Amino acid sequence: MARSGKTSNYDAPFLLTERAGNNAFAWERRGPSPTLRVPSLIDGTFDDVRPGRDVDEHDVVFADVDEHDVLRTCTGLAHLVRTRWRGVPTVVMDNHNHAFYFWYEARRRGLFAGPATLVHIDQHKDMREPPSDFDGATLDDAFHYTNAVVNVGNYIVPAVRAGLVGDIQFVTSGEALSDRSFVARTPKILNIDLDYFALEMSYIPFDEARAFIHAHLATASLVTIATSPFFIDQPAAIDALQRLLHLP
Repeated sequence: MARSGKTSNYDAPFLLTERAGNNAFAWERRGPSPTLRVPSLIDGTFDDVRPGRDVDEHDVVFADVDEHDVLRTCTGLAHLVRTRWRGVPTVVMDNHNHAFYFWYEARRRGLFAGPATLVHIDQHKDMREPPSDFDGATLDDAFHYTNAVVNVGNYIVPAVRAGLVGDIQFVTSGEALSDRSFVARTPKILNIDLDYFALEMSYIPFDEARAFIHAHLATASLVTIATSPFFIDQPAAIDALQRLLHLP
């Protein structure tokens, strides 16, 4: 992981250069020395959530082969954005594995003490086995683990094993929106992947999903939101986010 000019975690954009984490996907198909860009984190508002550049290979934040065995390279966000949603601390990211770091950071900062209930709204469960569990004790350790070990599909299992996450409600379909049994639980992380609103998921009533999210937002300790560039076009993801902000 190349972090030229960095002084602290996520303060500046950097490149993933090793065959690990998200950069391991389609490694052999991406030419010599493939890299992925990780944007910097800014404090801002939801208006600061905007697509990044689409200029050259150094702007790619995710790459993999699709279901047709076609290599796809994707740009993501201009910045990761730290903000508040109806008073709840919120971080918007492109690739979802960054959530691990922000969950660890939130616990270190006292947003929750023990394992938090996780309400996971996503096309995918993101529950694959990681190559190794997290055994660090600092934010730097969590930063390294997030970017150099786990990927978008396996960051939740180590969060459970590290005691960041306890019970999980998986919302990967429309039917799950009728289960409000987790609404009153605290502490709680509301974890949203905007690919839940991709075109292939359009059979799910948007207003019902938005009402479900707002019900959980009222009792959440932290919100993490991913724009998942491999699974939904970034303008479509940002449009879905803007629509979610309005009260149902």
